Amino acid sequence: MTYPSEPPRGGFDSQHNPPPPPPPPGGPGQPSYGAPPPPMPGGPSYGGHGRQSNEGKTNGLAIASLVTGLLGCFGILGAVLGAIALRQIGQRGGKGKGMAIAGIALSAVWVVGGIILYAMASGSDDDSGSTGAKPKTSSTKPKDVDAAKMKLGDCINDNSGAATSDPTAGPVEVESVKVVPCTGPHDGEVLAVFKLSGLFPSEKEMSQKASTGCKARIGARLARDPAANSLATSYYYPTAESWTRGDRTVTCVAVHATEGKKLTRRIHA
Repeated sequence: MTYPSEPPRGGFDSQHNPPPPPPPPGGPGQPSYGAPPPPMPGGPSYGGHGRQSNEGKTNGLAIASLVTGLLGCFGILGAVLGAIALRQIGQRGGKGKGMAIAGIALSAVWVVGGIILYAMASGSDDDSGSTGAKPKTSSTKPKDVDAAKMKLGDCINDNSGAATSDPTAGPVEVESVKVVPCTGPHDGEVLAVFKLSGLFPSEKEMSQKASTGCKARIGARLARDPAANSLATSYYYPTAESWTRGDRTVTCVAVHATEGKKLTRRIHA
């Protein structure tokens, strides 16, 4: 028996049915995705997100630390700025570590130097204050001085005999006296000095003014001394010649009341 022929399975009818399209990539049952869109023209392309780097920059605080350390007039400011700069450089990177360290070191040098100078100045002030508190003492080395230049507190020897307690002795012109230690034998001790005024008086008036002025100035002190009964007053006054040269000074001297005897200590205040 003859049967009409059939098209083979899997074939197609060239006249009515075109072949099916090929399956999409990835196999059956999987969704198909289109290609990614092209990048925008002219736009920059960025990498992944991260923190900003300062590796190429010099830290501003490090520079400030170095400058203040060099100037030295800002105390520890340079050290503080340097410490902050080192911390920033460690966290963010950047240059200037050496400048920050130098600023810290210079500031430390200035501070230590200032402390040393202050300590030295304080010690110098203490030394000068203690020196100034000491009373000045008269020179103990015997020396000849002009009779008109005797000073308060001088102890003297007068070889001319002017330093005498004899009220009957006439005036003696004295050019100079010898200043000696008050702890040794001496003719007298200068207890007062004053100046005369007005016109040149006569020799007698000059002597009276000197005597009256000296007794008024040193009489009370002599009376307080334990050896008051053995003390007397003597004095030096200008001559007519020295008056013309401007000498107006009267010097009051305590002497021993016994002619020829010497004092051996200072008169009590």
